[in-house]
Order: sequence, then structure tokens, then C-alpha cells
Amino acid sequence: MVQILIWWFVLQVIGLLALPITSRLLRFLPDRGFGFSRQVGLLLWAFVFWLLVSLGILQNTTSCIVFVLLLMGGFSAYLWSKDGERMLAVLGERKRILIITECIFFVGLAGFALFRAYNPDIAGTEKPMEFAFINGILRSRTFPPHDPWMSGYAISYYYFGYVMTAMLIRISGVASEIGFNLMGSTLFALTLSGSFSLVYDMVQAYLDCRGDGSTEEASLESRAAVGTGLLGAVFVTLMGNLEGVFELLRAHGGGSEALWRWLDIRSLRTTPPSSTWYPDDSWWWWRASRVIHDVDASGRSMEVIAEFPFFSFLLGDNHPHVLALPFVLLALAVALNLLLSGSWEKAPSKVEEGRSLWASGVDLFERIWPGDVLDFLFCAVILGGLGFLNTWDYPIYLGILVLVYAVRRQAGREPDGGWFVDVLGVFAGLLFTGILAYLPFYIGFRSQAGGIGWVGTIKTRLHQYLIIMGIFVFVQAGFLAFIVSHQWGLSEGNGAPAWAEWIAGLMALFVLFCLLQQWWTAAFVWGLVGFSATLWLWGEWSVAEMSLSPSTSFALLLVIVGFALTGSVEFIFLRDIFGTRMNTVFKFYYQAWVLLAIASAYGVFYVLHRWEQVVSMLGRVATGTWLAVTAILLLAGMSYTVAATVSKAGGFRGEPTLDGTRYVREHRKADYEAIQWLKTNAPPGSVLVEAPGGSYSEYNWISAHTGIPTLLGWGGHELQWRGNYDEAGRREPDIATIYQSLDGAQKRQLLEKYEVDFVYVGSLERKKYELSPDMIDAFDRLMQRCYEGDGIIIYCWAP
Repeated sequence: MVQILIWWFVLQVIGLLALPITSRLLRFLPDRGFGFSRQVGLLLWAFVFWLLVSLGILQNTTSCIVFVLLLMGGFSAYLWSKDGERMLAVLGERKRILIITECIFFVGLAGFALFRAYNPDIAGTEKPMEFAFINGILRSRTFPPHDPWMSGYAISYYYFGYVMTAMLIRISGVASEIGFNLMGSTLFALTLSGSFSLVYDMVQAYLDCRGDGSTEEASLESRAAVGTGLLGAVFVTLMGNLEGVFELLRAHGGGSEALWRWLDIRSLRTTPPSSTWYPDDSWWWWRASRVIHDVDASGRSMEVIAEFPFFSFLLGDNHPHVLALPFVLLALAVALNLLLSGSWEKAPSKVEEGRSLWASGVDLFERIWPGDVLDFLFCAVILGGLGFLNTWDYPIYLGILVLVYAVRRQAGREPDGGWFVDVLGVFAGLLFTGILAYLPFYIGFRSQAGGIGWVGTIKTRLHQYLIIMGIFVFVQAGFLAFIVSHQWGLSEGNGAPAWAEWIAGLMALFVLFCLLQQWWTAAFVWGLVGFSATLWLWGEWSVAEMSLSPSTSFALLLVIVGFALTGSVEFIFLRDIFGTRMNTVFKFYYQAWVLLAIASAYGVFYVLHRWEQVVSMLGRVATGTWLAVTAILLLAGMSYTVAATVSKAGGFRGEPTLDGTRYVREHRKADYEAIQWLKTNAPPGSVLVEAPGGSYSEYNWISAHTGIPTLLGWGGHELQWRGNYDEAGRREPDIATIYQSLDGAQKRQLLEKYEVDFVYVGSLERKKYELSPDMIDAFDRLMQRCYEGDGIIIYCWAP
């Protein structure tokens, strides 16, 4: 409990130090960005620190981390000195929502830490790799940090989130094995509070825009906005997909054989009934992330990943797509802030005689961009940070921000050539600045990406798509229908410009083509995209200026992008070493869940708020039915959450602990003791050799738990990170020779080649290389035993 409070206190300090910056930069949001202060603080703090260390100005030490935090605090103090009274007054007016936001964050942090305490082990799936990165960064004085699984090389992965984690571990003083689990809890709490704040801001902005924010039924911080924000937090962070319903049905012996064959969710059909109220198969909850089951023309089954946020938190992997989640919500807050900043009219700039090119450039910038240079740089750093956190997210949210800019720049008028140039200029400027800010990362980054691939005849089956996204599909159907019925009528006087009609027509033809090809999911999804886009275009660029409120426009935009992401993987994917669409579905569905969840929460509010405008009895019955079914689907999604939480926590039995090394301490005690010795005695810059193993195996946990680089770790992961196996392929036989050779000169040559300081001989090394007494003796003749205990020998060079 003490460690949780220390960690929470550190996060509070970061959030408070960044509050003036956040209030200045997200000033158009109803809560003035308070709900994103911690995200802003973490990102700016980590960005400045990482950049200064990467440039060789600072070193990766605790004192330098504190120094950069003070720098951020100094900048905030400067902003406060200029506008502190106004900021304080604005925040004082919103103290209730500030308290609510803080309570949500603290409950999320403490509650999820309690859950993690019942399953804290850094074992299985991606956790050893993530732990290796964190410990490797903690041991690296310079950036880019050393790759703990390929000595002599830097990490070739989007590692920004692990830098943040390591910084929090250093400044809080907790051990990395505890910090790993506390970071997972922090990501959960930031996502929970961030989704609440974003949806709250959307709803409150709508109420403010309509003049409905101050009624007898609602306080300044509207009950509707708070309630919808909570619903958004549930949709984004807590709710599971509908696969959980079928798990519970199967666990209680329900369903026919025909149903399970039709569902075709791998291994669900063969699961026996459970002896408890929830499935007692220890990994049953895993299937919810593998609902889509692709089968190629030859009948070969292919894995497809379709995770969602709660599954990720349940699993406990601090992987880049999870590390980026709070900052994805921050990027959306930035886009909403831009949309709410109002329209602006500035005269075109031109180069006047005798006027400097710099001054003319400043005038041009002020004409194109609604804020000042600081606003622009903030947007670029936030979006660029997504590229470093989880590169897949960068183009998605850059695209959303540019679309928001395009709407805001034209303010409902038909686009012209100048508008197009401005939009293109902002896109290019944000992209260039975002990449330039993180250039040291991109210079050393290698990727497995190999261009765009065509999916071909493999298509997602519609019922499997609806198991994943069905809740959002149903909510959006009602939301879109209500916009059509009650925002306006699509009458003759409400026509859109010709270019928008062309887009709608082309979308209709594309959907018809998909239907003729019997691509039912593609036709269904792109039909939703086309219909949503038509409403959005009509609303933003209608000849009759049928205005959408900014919040409704923003929600529609999220619907369009969300469904488009899931529809795109029916046709294309990013080529990688797997050669399938697995990773593209994974990354796109994940972001689609976030976008559609936020839009769905707003959609529920929109329908409820306009309930009184439904005049016909049939309309009221239809609306009431829609609300009832929405509630049922929400409960169905939450059934997975409740059952999986209890199952993953082992029924909350046993002794809780946040120590992620518990598994190693209890099941590999000899290795655990050796790890502690290495952590204490291995000097900075050391290199270790241990037996490399396959991905997700129990090999290479020594380097993972100590952060000491080894010659080669999980080879499959190195292949993914670097796009080739050249260096790893050269090292594998050299490692085997180091362990098996009886020739001391040959051993020494290889050990000196890789600058090895320690050789680890444990049970896995003995097993993999079938080490004989003669092979062990060869080490004894060459090096000295600096550690020995319970079958473990660590060799080092004699002093």
C-alpha cells in the first residue's frame, strides 16, 4: 500500500507541475484539460529528458530526471506568472469536476493495483520482453538504450513508453518488479480517467453550445456530462466484447453443437462445462481476443488478433499499444480542443516590399493556424509521441487532427483551392515537426514492415465481427438514425455540394460491388462508413448550412474513422514477417474500439437528450427499445469483465503482492538468487551470455530480470524488431560454441569478440547444450567461478 501511495504522489506532482501548461494548451475544453494533465506532464517530461539524453546533453540518471521535471515546473511557473489568476479562477469554477476526475483516477489506480496484486507475475506472453526493456533502460546511461537481448546494439523498437516507466521507477524509488505492475495500473487509471474526461468535454461542450448547461436539473458540471463521461469510461476501458456471453453459456452446458460450429471460435467448442459459475479453464478469457478465425483456401487456420483495452489490462502486458492508450486519448482531446476553438477569419498574407521573409512567414502561419506557435508545437509533439509510443497510431490520429482542422478552417463553407493548400500545409507541417522532434529515434529504427499486401479472398465473417463490435454497431445505428430524424430532415433544401454527392455515390457503388462479391462484412461496414460520412459531409458543408454542433461533428468523425479502420483490413494489410493480416487487424481494431466507444457514449447521451423531441408513439417505443437493448448489450459486455477478473485473479485467493518476480522466486529459486547477485555485483556496461530461447519461453529471463545485455535473447522477437535475422543467425552458433567447445582459445576468442563479462550456466543451458563435465571444466580452466549455488554457476574473468 505504501508503494501505491508513493507512486500516486509522484503522478500527482507530475500532473500539478504540468497543469498550467495543460490549461494553456487545452483551454477550449470545458474542463480546461484538467483530466489530461498527467498525460501532458508524463509525455513532455519524458520527451525532454529522452531528447537531452539522446543528444548527449544529459545522462540517464535520477538527478537528471529530477532536473528535467524541475525544468517543466519552471516553464509552468512562467505561464502561471503571466496568467495564474485567471487559471485559478477558471479551475475554481470547475472544482466539482476536478474532484470527480481525481476520484476516478485514484480509484482506478488503487483498484487495479489490488487486482494485479493477485496475479502479479512477470511471466508468460510479452512480459519478460517488456521487463527486459525496462531493466535495460535502467542500466543504460545513454540513449538509445542498450538492447538487453542483443548486446552491442540499441533497442530497435518503439520504446518511449518504457522510458516513461523507467523514469517513474527511478523517481519513485520502487523496485522495477513492482514498478512494472504499478505502471500497468497507471495505464488503466489514465485510460479510465482520460476517456471519462474526453466524453465529459464532448457532452459539456454540446450543452454549452446549446445553452443547456445551466438548468435547475443540472449544476455547472452537468449531471448528464458526468454520467456520459462515466459511460464512456466503461465503454472504452472496462467493457469486454460479446464473446464472454458464449463463454458463460458454454460453461453452464448451454448451446447446441450447431451453434458452436457456426461460431467457429477456436477451442471453444471443445471446452467442457465448468464447476464454477465462471469458466474454470484458466485461459478461457484469452479466446475473446481471438474471435476472428481466418481460414485460407487450403483450409489452413490462421491466427488473427482482435484485442480490446480491458483484455490488455487483464492480460497485464505493458506493450506499446497499451502504453500509448492514455496518449491516444490525449491526441483526441487535442483534436476536440481545436474543433472547439471557434472559427477565425484572417486576411491572406503576402510578402510586402521591404518586409522580411521571416515576418511574412509568421503572418502566413498566423493565417493558417488558429493558435500560436506553442499550440502548433504542442500538437506536433503529442502526435509525434504516438509514433514513438506505438508507431501504428501516428497516422490514424494525425489524420483525425487534420480532418478536424479541415472542418474548422472552412467553418461550413464549400472548400476552395486556398482551403486545400492550407490543409495540406498543416498536414505537412505537423508531420515534419513530429518526425523532427523524435528524429534520434527514427534514425536508429529498423522495422519488419514490407509494404502493403492484398488480403484476397479471406474475409471476416459477419457474425464474428458483430461479436467484437456488435455493441457499438447497435448504438451507432440508433445515433445515426436520430441524427437523420431529429437533427434535420434530408429535404430538397438541405443539399450538399456536388463533390460531397459524388463521394456518397462512389461509396454506394463500392458497397454494391462488395454485395455482388458476397463480401458481407465489407459491405456492412463500408455501408456504415458511407452513411456516416454522408451525414457528416451534409452537416458540415450543406448548401443550407445545416450546422452540426462541434461535439456531434466530432463524434461522427470518430464513427467514420473507427468503422473505416475495421473495413480496411478486409482488403489490405501491412506486410510483416508473418505474411498475414494478423497484426494489422490487431492494431486497427484496437483503435477502432477506442473511437467507437467514445462516439457510442456520446450517441447514448444524444438520443437521451433529444428524447423529448420524439412526438410519435411509434418513435417513443422504438427509442425506448433501443435504450433497453443498449443496456442489455452493455451488461452482456460487462459479463466478460466480471467473470474474467475473478478468474484471472484466482478468485482473489492467496497472498496479494505487487512483486512481479514472485513466480521466479517460487518456481526458479536458484535462478532468482543468481539474479539478485548479478543485480548487486555486475558493474555498468557488463555483458552476459546465456542460452537463447524461443519467443514466449522461459529462456533469457536472467537478462530480462537484470537488464544486463546478453548476446542473444528471443530470436523471433529480434527478427520482428529488425526485419532480418542476419546478426542473430550469426550469434546462435557462436553461443553454442562458447558453451560446448573444449578449446579454451576458441572460447576466449568468442568471449572477447562479444566483450562478454559473465557466462551463466543454469539448468536451461545444461539442458539445451547437453553440457558435460568436460565442457564445464573448460570454463574452469579459462575463467573463475564468481557465483555458485544450487546448480547455478556464473563465470567471470579473474581480476
